[in-house]
Amino acid sequence: MICQTNWKLKAASAMVLAPSHQAISPTHRMRKMMNILYTNFHVAGGGGHDVYIRTLLKQSTHTAYVACPKSSYLYRSLTRDNVANVLALDFPGKLSQGVHLVTQLRRLLSIITEHQIDIIHTNGSADNRLVTYARLLSRRPFKQVFTKHNGFPVRGSISQWRFLKANHAIIFVSQSIYQSIGFPVQSDKIVVIRNGVDTDYWRPPVSFVPSAQIRLVSIAGTSGYKGWHYLINALKLLPASVHSRFTVTIVGTLPDRATRLERCRGDWLAEQVTFTGFMSEPYRALLNADIGFVLSDAVETISFACREMMSAGLPVIVSDFGGLPENITLGIDGWVTPVGDETALAALLLEMSALSPTQLAEMKHQARRKAEREFGVESMINQTHQVYARVMSSID
Repeated sequence: MICQTNWKLKAASAMVLAPSHQAISPTHRMRKMMNILYTNFHVAGGGGHDVYIRTLLKQSTHTAYVACPKSSYLYRSLTRDNVANVLALDFPGKLSQGVHLVTQLRRLLSIITEHQIDIIHTNGSADNRLVTYARLLSRRPFKQVFTKHNGFPVRGSISQWRFLKANHAIIFVSQSIYQSIGFPVQSDKIVVIRNGVDTDYWRPPVSFVPSAQIRLVSIAGTSGYKGWHYLINALKLLPASVHSRFTVTIVGTLPDRATRLERCRGDWLAEQVTFTGFMSEPYRALLNADIGFVLSDAVETISFACREMMSAGLPVIVSDFGGLPENITLGIDGWVTPVGDETALAALLLEMSALSPTQLAEMKHQARRKAEREFGVESMINQTHQVYARVMSSID
């Protein structure tokens, strides 16, 4: 298989796939300015992957390029905003997609040559795999960095080999990934860099409309694993006099009626719960909210959405899945509840209903303070650039 080829050898097909050009001297690796290619395999919305790449594009030290499918929201939004050199590229997921894979591999090799790419920073298995093939065939040397955004285990000897051997550096966005990786990992290639958010953009509103109700909100999305239905079902366990005190706003692609009925067991509390649908500017949903929530039961690591809501001055309820609890100081700037436990969540909501306005205001203040202290993009970008400098100084 192609991923088992010795790195020192070039496959015979390299002469067919690789564009004609001269080999590049290794001295290019040591210059301060670098050409960095970020990749994202999502064909539509990429959620946290999109935010992650957009955050790293805020730097001005290096020349950045982004390769992603033309159908993706990331491609459309970056093209619209003219904030990066955006290149259309698909990432076929299987060797069985032979013709399309070869076409896209040739395009990637051309991009590497034309733009003199020094580092390719990958963000998923599909793009990491294609970049691994490109390293086997490219006449221009480049470094490969992989950020693991989810809590899925890495299964299979070939995938584990690629994970540890094909990448020059591996970034975990939360400490919890160590526990979910699925096999023992001890490597100096691995570094934990938690996601940062733009605390200047995600800030508490200048003016706030008070309410007698407790306004819950989530901008984490509506995928099945996001756990929004646990909150709705927990509210239904409370006495009517208590659950009527809450309103809920859920931002994300609108789940169809059948999905809402199935997950909420026939009643999604339509009079109290608002599904906004997709919002290009979800910040607007936070302007008159009191408390955020992210109740994921799979996939999630650190959650940009959780950090964005805290930066906007909202204490957040999180499940104890993955790296979500890493965001919270319990009872100070948020709460942690057992994943999928609607009874425990109902008990927590009952406690929250007794919060005084002064107590809630203090928790909002503490959430914002933590975001300013720990969640800023500067630390994330600086640590990531340290990874780039380290891999560029290393010898294959």
